[in-house]
Amino acid sequence: MREEEQQDVCSLEDAGLTKEYNASMYWGTYRPHLFLGVKTRSANPVVASVMWHKTDALNPLRHEATSSGIKKYGWVRHDGRNFGHEVILDENCGVNLNFTFVKHGHDNAKGGDWAVRVSASPRATKAKGKGTETTSISLLLHVSSLSSKGRIHSPTIPAKRAAARPLASFTGSNPGTGSFTVAAMEGERREGAAAGEEKAHFFAMKAKSEHAYRADELVEQIYRYSMSKSGGKDSRLTLPDENQDEDKSNSVFLQLTLVPPGYIDIVFLSHALHKLGGEEEVARAAAQLSGPALSQLIAERTAEFDKRFDTVFKLRDATCIPSSSFNLFGKYPGSGACTPAGKLSEGAVELGKVALSQLMGGLSYLHGTWVKADPPFYNTTSQQAPASSFTCSPCRDGFARGFLWDEGFHQLLMTRWEPAGSRDVLLHWLGLMQPDGWIPRENFIGPETRRRIEARWWTQYPEHANPPTLLLALQALHEGGEAPPGFLKCVLPRLKTWLNWFKRTQQAPALHSFKWSGRIKTEGIWHTLSSGLDDYPRANASSAAADRHLDLFCWVALMHKILAQVSSSLGEDSSSLLSTFRTLLSHLEAVHWNNETQSFQDRGYMAYPDQQPQEEFVQHHGYVSLFPLLLQLLNASDPKLLPIIQVMSDRQHLFSKAGLRSLSPKSPEGGEDSMYGTQEDYWRGKVWINLNYLALKALKRYGESREEAAQLYVQLRQAIMENMLGQYTKKGYIFEQYDDKTGEGLKHKPFAGWSSLVLLIMAEMY
Repeated sequence: MREEEQQDVCSLEDAGLTKEYNASMYWGTYRPHLFLGVKTRSANPVVASVMWHKTDALNPLRHEATSSGIKKYGWVRHDGRNFGHEVILDENCGVNLNFTFVKHGHDNAKGGDWAVRVSASPRATKAKGKGTETTSISLLLHVSSLSSKGRIHSPTIPAKRAAARPLASFTGSNPGTGSFTVAAMEGERREGAAAGEEKAHFFAMKAKSEHAYRADELVEQIYRYSMSKSGGKDSRLTLPDENQDEDKSNSVFLQLTLVPPGYIDIVFLSHALHKLGGEEEVARAAAQLSGPALSQLIAERTAEFDKRFDTVFKLRDATCIPSSSFNLFGKYPGSGACTPAGKLSEGAVELGKVALSQLMGGLSYLHGTWVKADPPFYNTTSQQAPASSFTCSPCRDGFARGFLWDEGFHQLLMTRWEPAGSRDVLLHWLGLMQPDGWIPRENFIGPETRRRIEARWWTQYPEHANPPTLLLALQALHEGGEAPPGFLKCVLPRLKTWLNWFKRTQQAPALHSFKWSGRIKTEGIWHTLSSGLDDYPRANASSAAADRHLDLFCWVALMHKILAQVSSSLGEDSSSLLSTFRTLLSHLEAVHWNNETQSFQDRGYMAYPDQQPQEEFVQHHGYVSLFPLLLQLLNASDPKLLPIIQVMSDRQHLFSKAGLRSLSPKSPEGGEDSMYGTQEDYWRGKVWINLNYLALKALKRYGESREEAAQLYVQLRQAIMENMLGQYTKKGYIFEQYDDKTGEGLKHKPFAGWSSLVLLIMAEMY
């Protein structure tokens, strides 16, 4: 993050973030909701994106990342800093696209240069059952300088194409980047192309930020304007070669024709690195980052990524059960995750690279106002002062923004690959903390995040919590030696404030008990969104006086434990934190252990027909009942571990071909669980990778002294690897959740947020 955007959490030096790191992160693919969107990390950024459509049809106009009419899309290589390669198989447009993003000179204070190669190859379109190949597509580059001092000038477009010369180029400026030139360079020229067929076109204008963030809508309006300007004589989808405000324009659209097979290179040149006085200088500088030179740089960056990946994760050293021998489910075949020699297959290694790449390619930078509900009744809202967010995204399609409970899981992977970036992300989250210790659970910051989301979801409620998974990331940084003392001293006071906020606002009336605030019943379904487990069944007659939530109890206990460890490492007094942690552990059994069913459970009011609600245990086997194990709050010698592990291992309860179910089909009391697979069926049986990761982490530790834990660990890890690789091979995506009966990937895709933890599962890095 820029020094001026530290939000008073930490200085760069204390955070262990060098100026070189900061400069290298200035440009990035920080607009993950777009197929290809780059921007600067600035309150007044330069933003760029690429769109495309068939030359003779505007529908579909591809811009926002979506799987509609797309066979497959996603990053297959991305290091999070200076290189990424994305594959898009567009069935509706009849083209396969490869986007490759590369930065150069990125340690320069102004951000340096970057290039995007867009390469295309033909594929059959879906048209009334017949396959037809697209002969060409219109490629649209949009660039806006969103500062009051930002400018972008009309492009220079040569009348005739010439070798080693730009198809088009334009200059611009922004206080953050300084002056710059953008050039579009042709790739291999198509033989026999008609004269003028591939001439570039443009449209420039002065655009407000909220309009620039809707570039695809602007394109549609510009096309209509162009057609009306011709008086209906020209129905082609062509930009009108016009600048509506030459003196104040800050936004430009450049239209290029891309003929498959072929490519176009888009080059951004910083004037801080180049003296670009004329067309000759522009052509010479652009040639150094396009064509054969760019091909070589892409090859080098790809090799660097692969080598670093092998060094960090060592997947080729990992062991597993040969897929041919993995027959826990009868005839269910393994997907080939493991070779006959007991090593991970090349397919599994590739899945790991994709998982990492899609997580890092999901990094998002946002700046702007946000909406908060006003106390005391929270029935009105108000805009809050501008804030900055730098975060990973759960999914580019629909969830391309920060989620507090997801983020800690994201950072468990990012800390292994880019620990400096992980500290950067954590500082941004803590920078969003309010004076009382509350952190908004979703980053609806600025206009860019709100376009596809209903306004009712934008509002953040000051009494609603979210699981404090950021502490898991801090613990990983700390134990991995990647948390400098200066960084820990910066974050510790805020984390203690956060802990106190939890204890103050989520405290249940009963002693040593906690409840998630914000439980609501909508359309007949109880939701506990603040818990992160949404529709997971809780007490069905919610009462602020009786609700006692096991998972929240465990999270609060873990917060005390981790903050005590950090405090102690800094030489600070941790006695109070440790004392409270031990007190909570001593009450865990008394508050939440049901001796009759031999399981940990929520407590609350349960209502039955013709009976008054009464306070009792909430009888379900599922993720909530596992939390004392998941967060490793039980000693390995604790006799309560055995019945928990038995339920986890039982295929009639939680074990499935895709991993541990979120809810058992069977009730702890015997018989069917009436809530399993019902209504929304979101956290009512489906398999989620984040909590399976925590289960494996715990089983790995408990398995050191308990054979039943060790056996379950091996089987569960293998099941997850086999199923996720099988689904990726079959469908081309990593999914939000997996069906516990069939193993099918479900809901959002590509969901390489916490589902990317499959990489750490394969690497056995916990």
